[in-house]
Amino acid sequence: MKHRFLRNQKGVSRILETVIAAVILFVVFSAATFLVQTSDVKTIQERSDLDRLGYNVLNNIMESGVIENIETNKLPPNIDNATYLRTAIQTYIPTTVYFNLTIYTFKDQITYAKLDPVIKNVANAESFKKSAEISSTNMIYTSKNGNSYYATLILAGAGGSF
Repeated sequence: MKHRFLRNQKGVSRILETVIAAVILFVVFSAATFLVQTSDVKTIQERSDLDRLGYNVLNNIMESGVIENIETNKLPPNIDNATYLRTAIQTYIPTTVYFNLTIYTFKDQITYAKLDPVIKNVANAESFKKSAEISSTNMIYTSKNGNSYYATLILAGAGGSF
């Protein structure tokens, strides 16, 4: 009987040993997963999304003939350049993204002057300060009339999320 009791005790200790080993492995893998994950993945993804969106918006604005319409004054009646540009940009970006666009026209190969005042949908600079990521996209464009333009589009996700 004593021999049987020791044999049962051996089985219980093996089961207990296996359970403890499984718990240790679970804790180690959980800690490793937590340490490997970065907390800035969302912010990095947001920045790349904003960069891509900025490039696409500028490309669409330039290729759709918006600049040529401003150059040749082929605007709808009672609409100024700033309103026309703002409307064109807002058709390409989500409502949760703030933007600031400045377009410069080259006078010669070195100097340039602003084509329009800063076009923006931001009530104040605080909106850009509160955003987690801000993206700036630049593009040089030559119109069909031969004029060269330098556009800078700054995008920021509203409230730090995009």
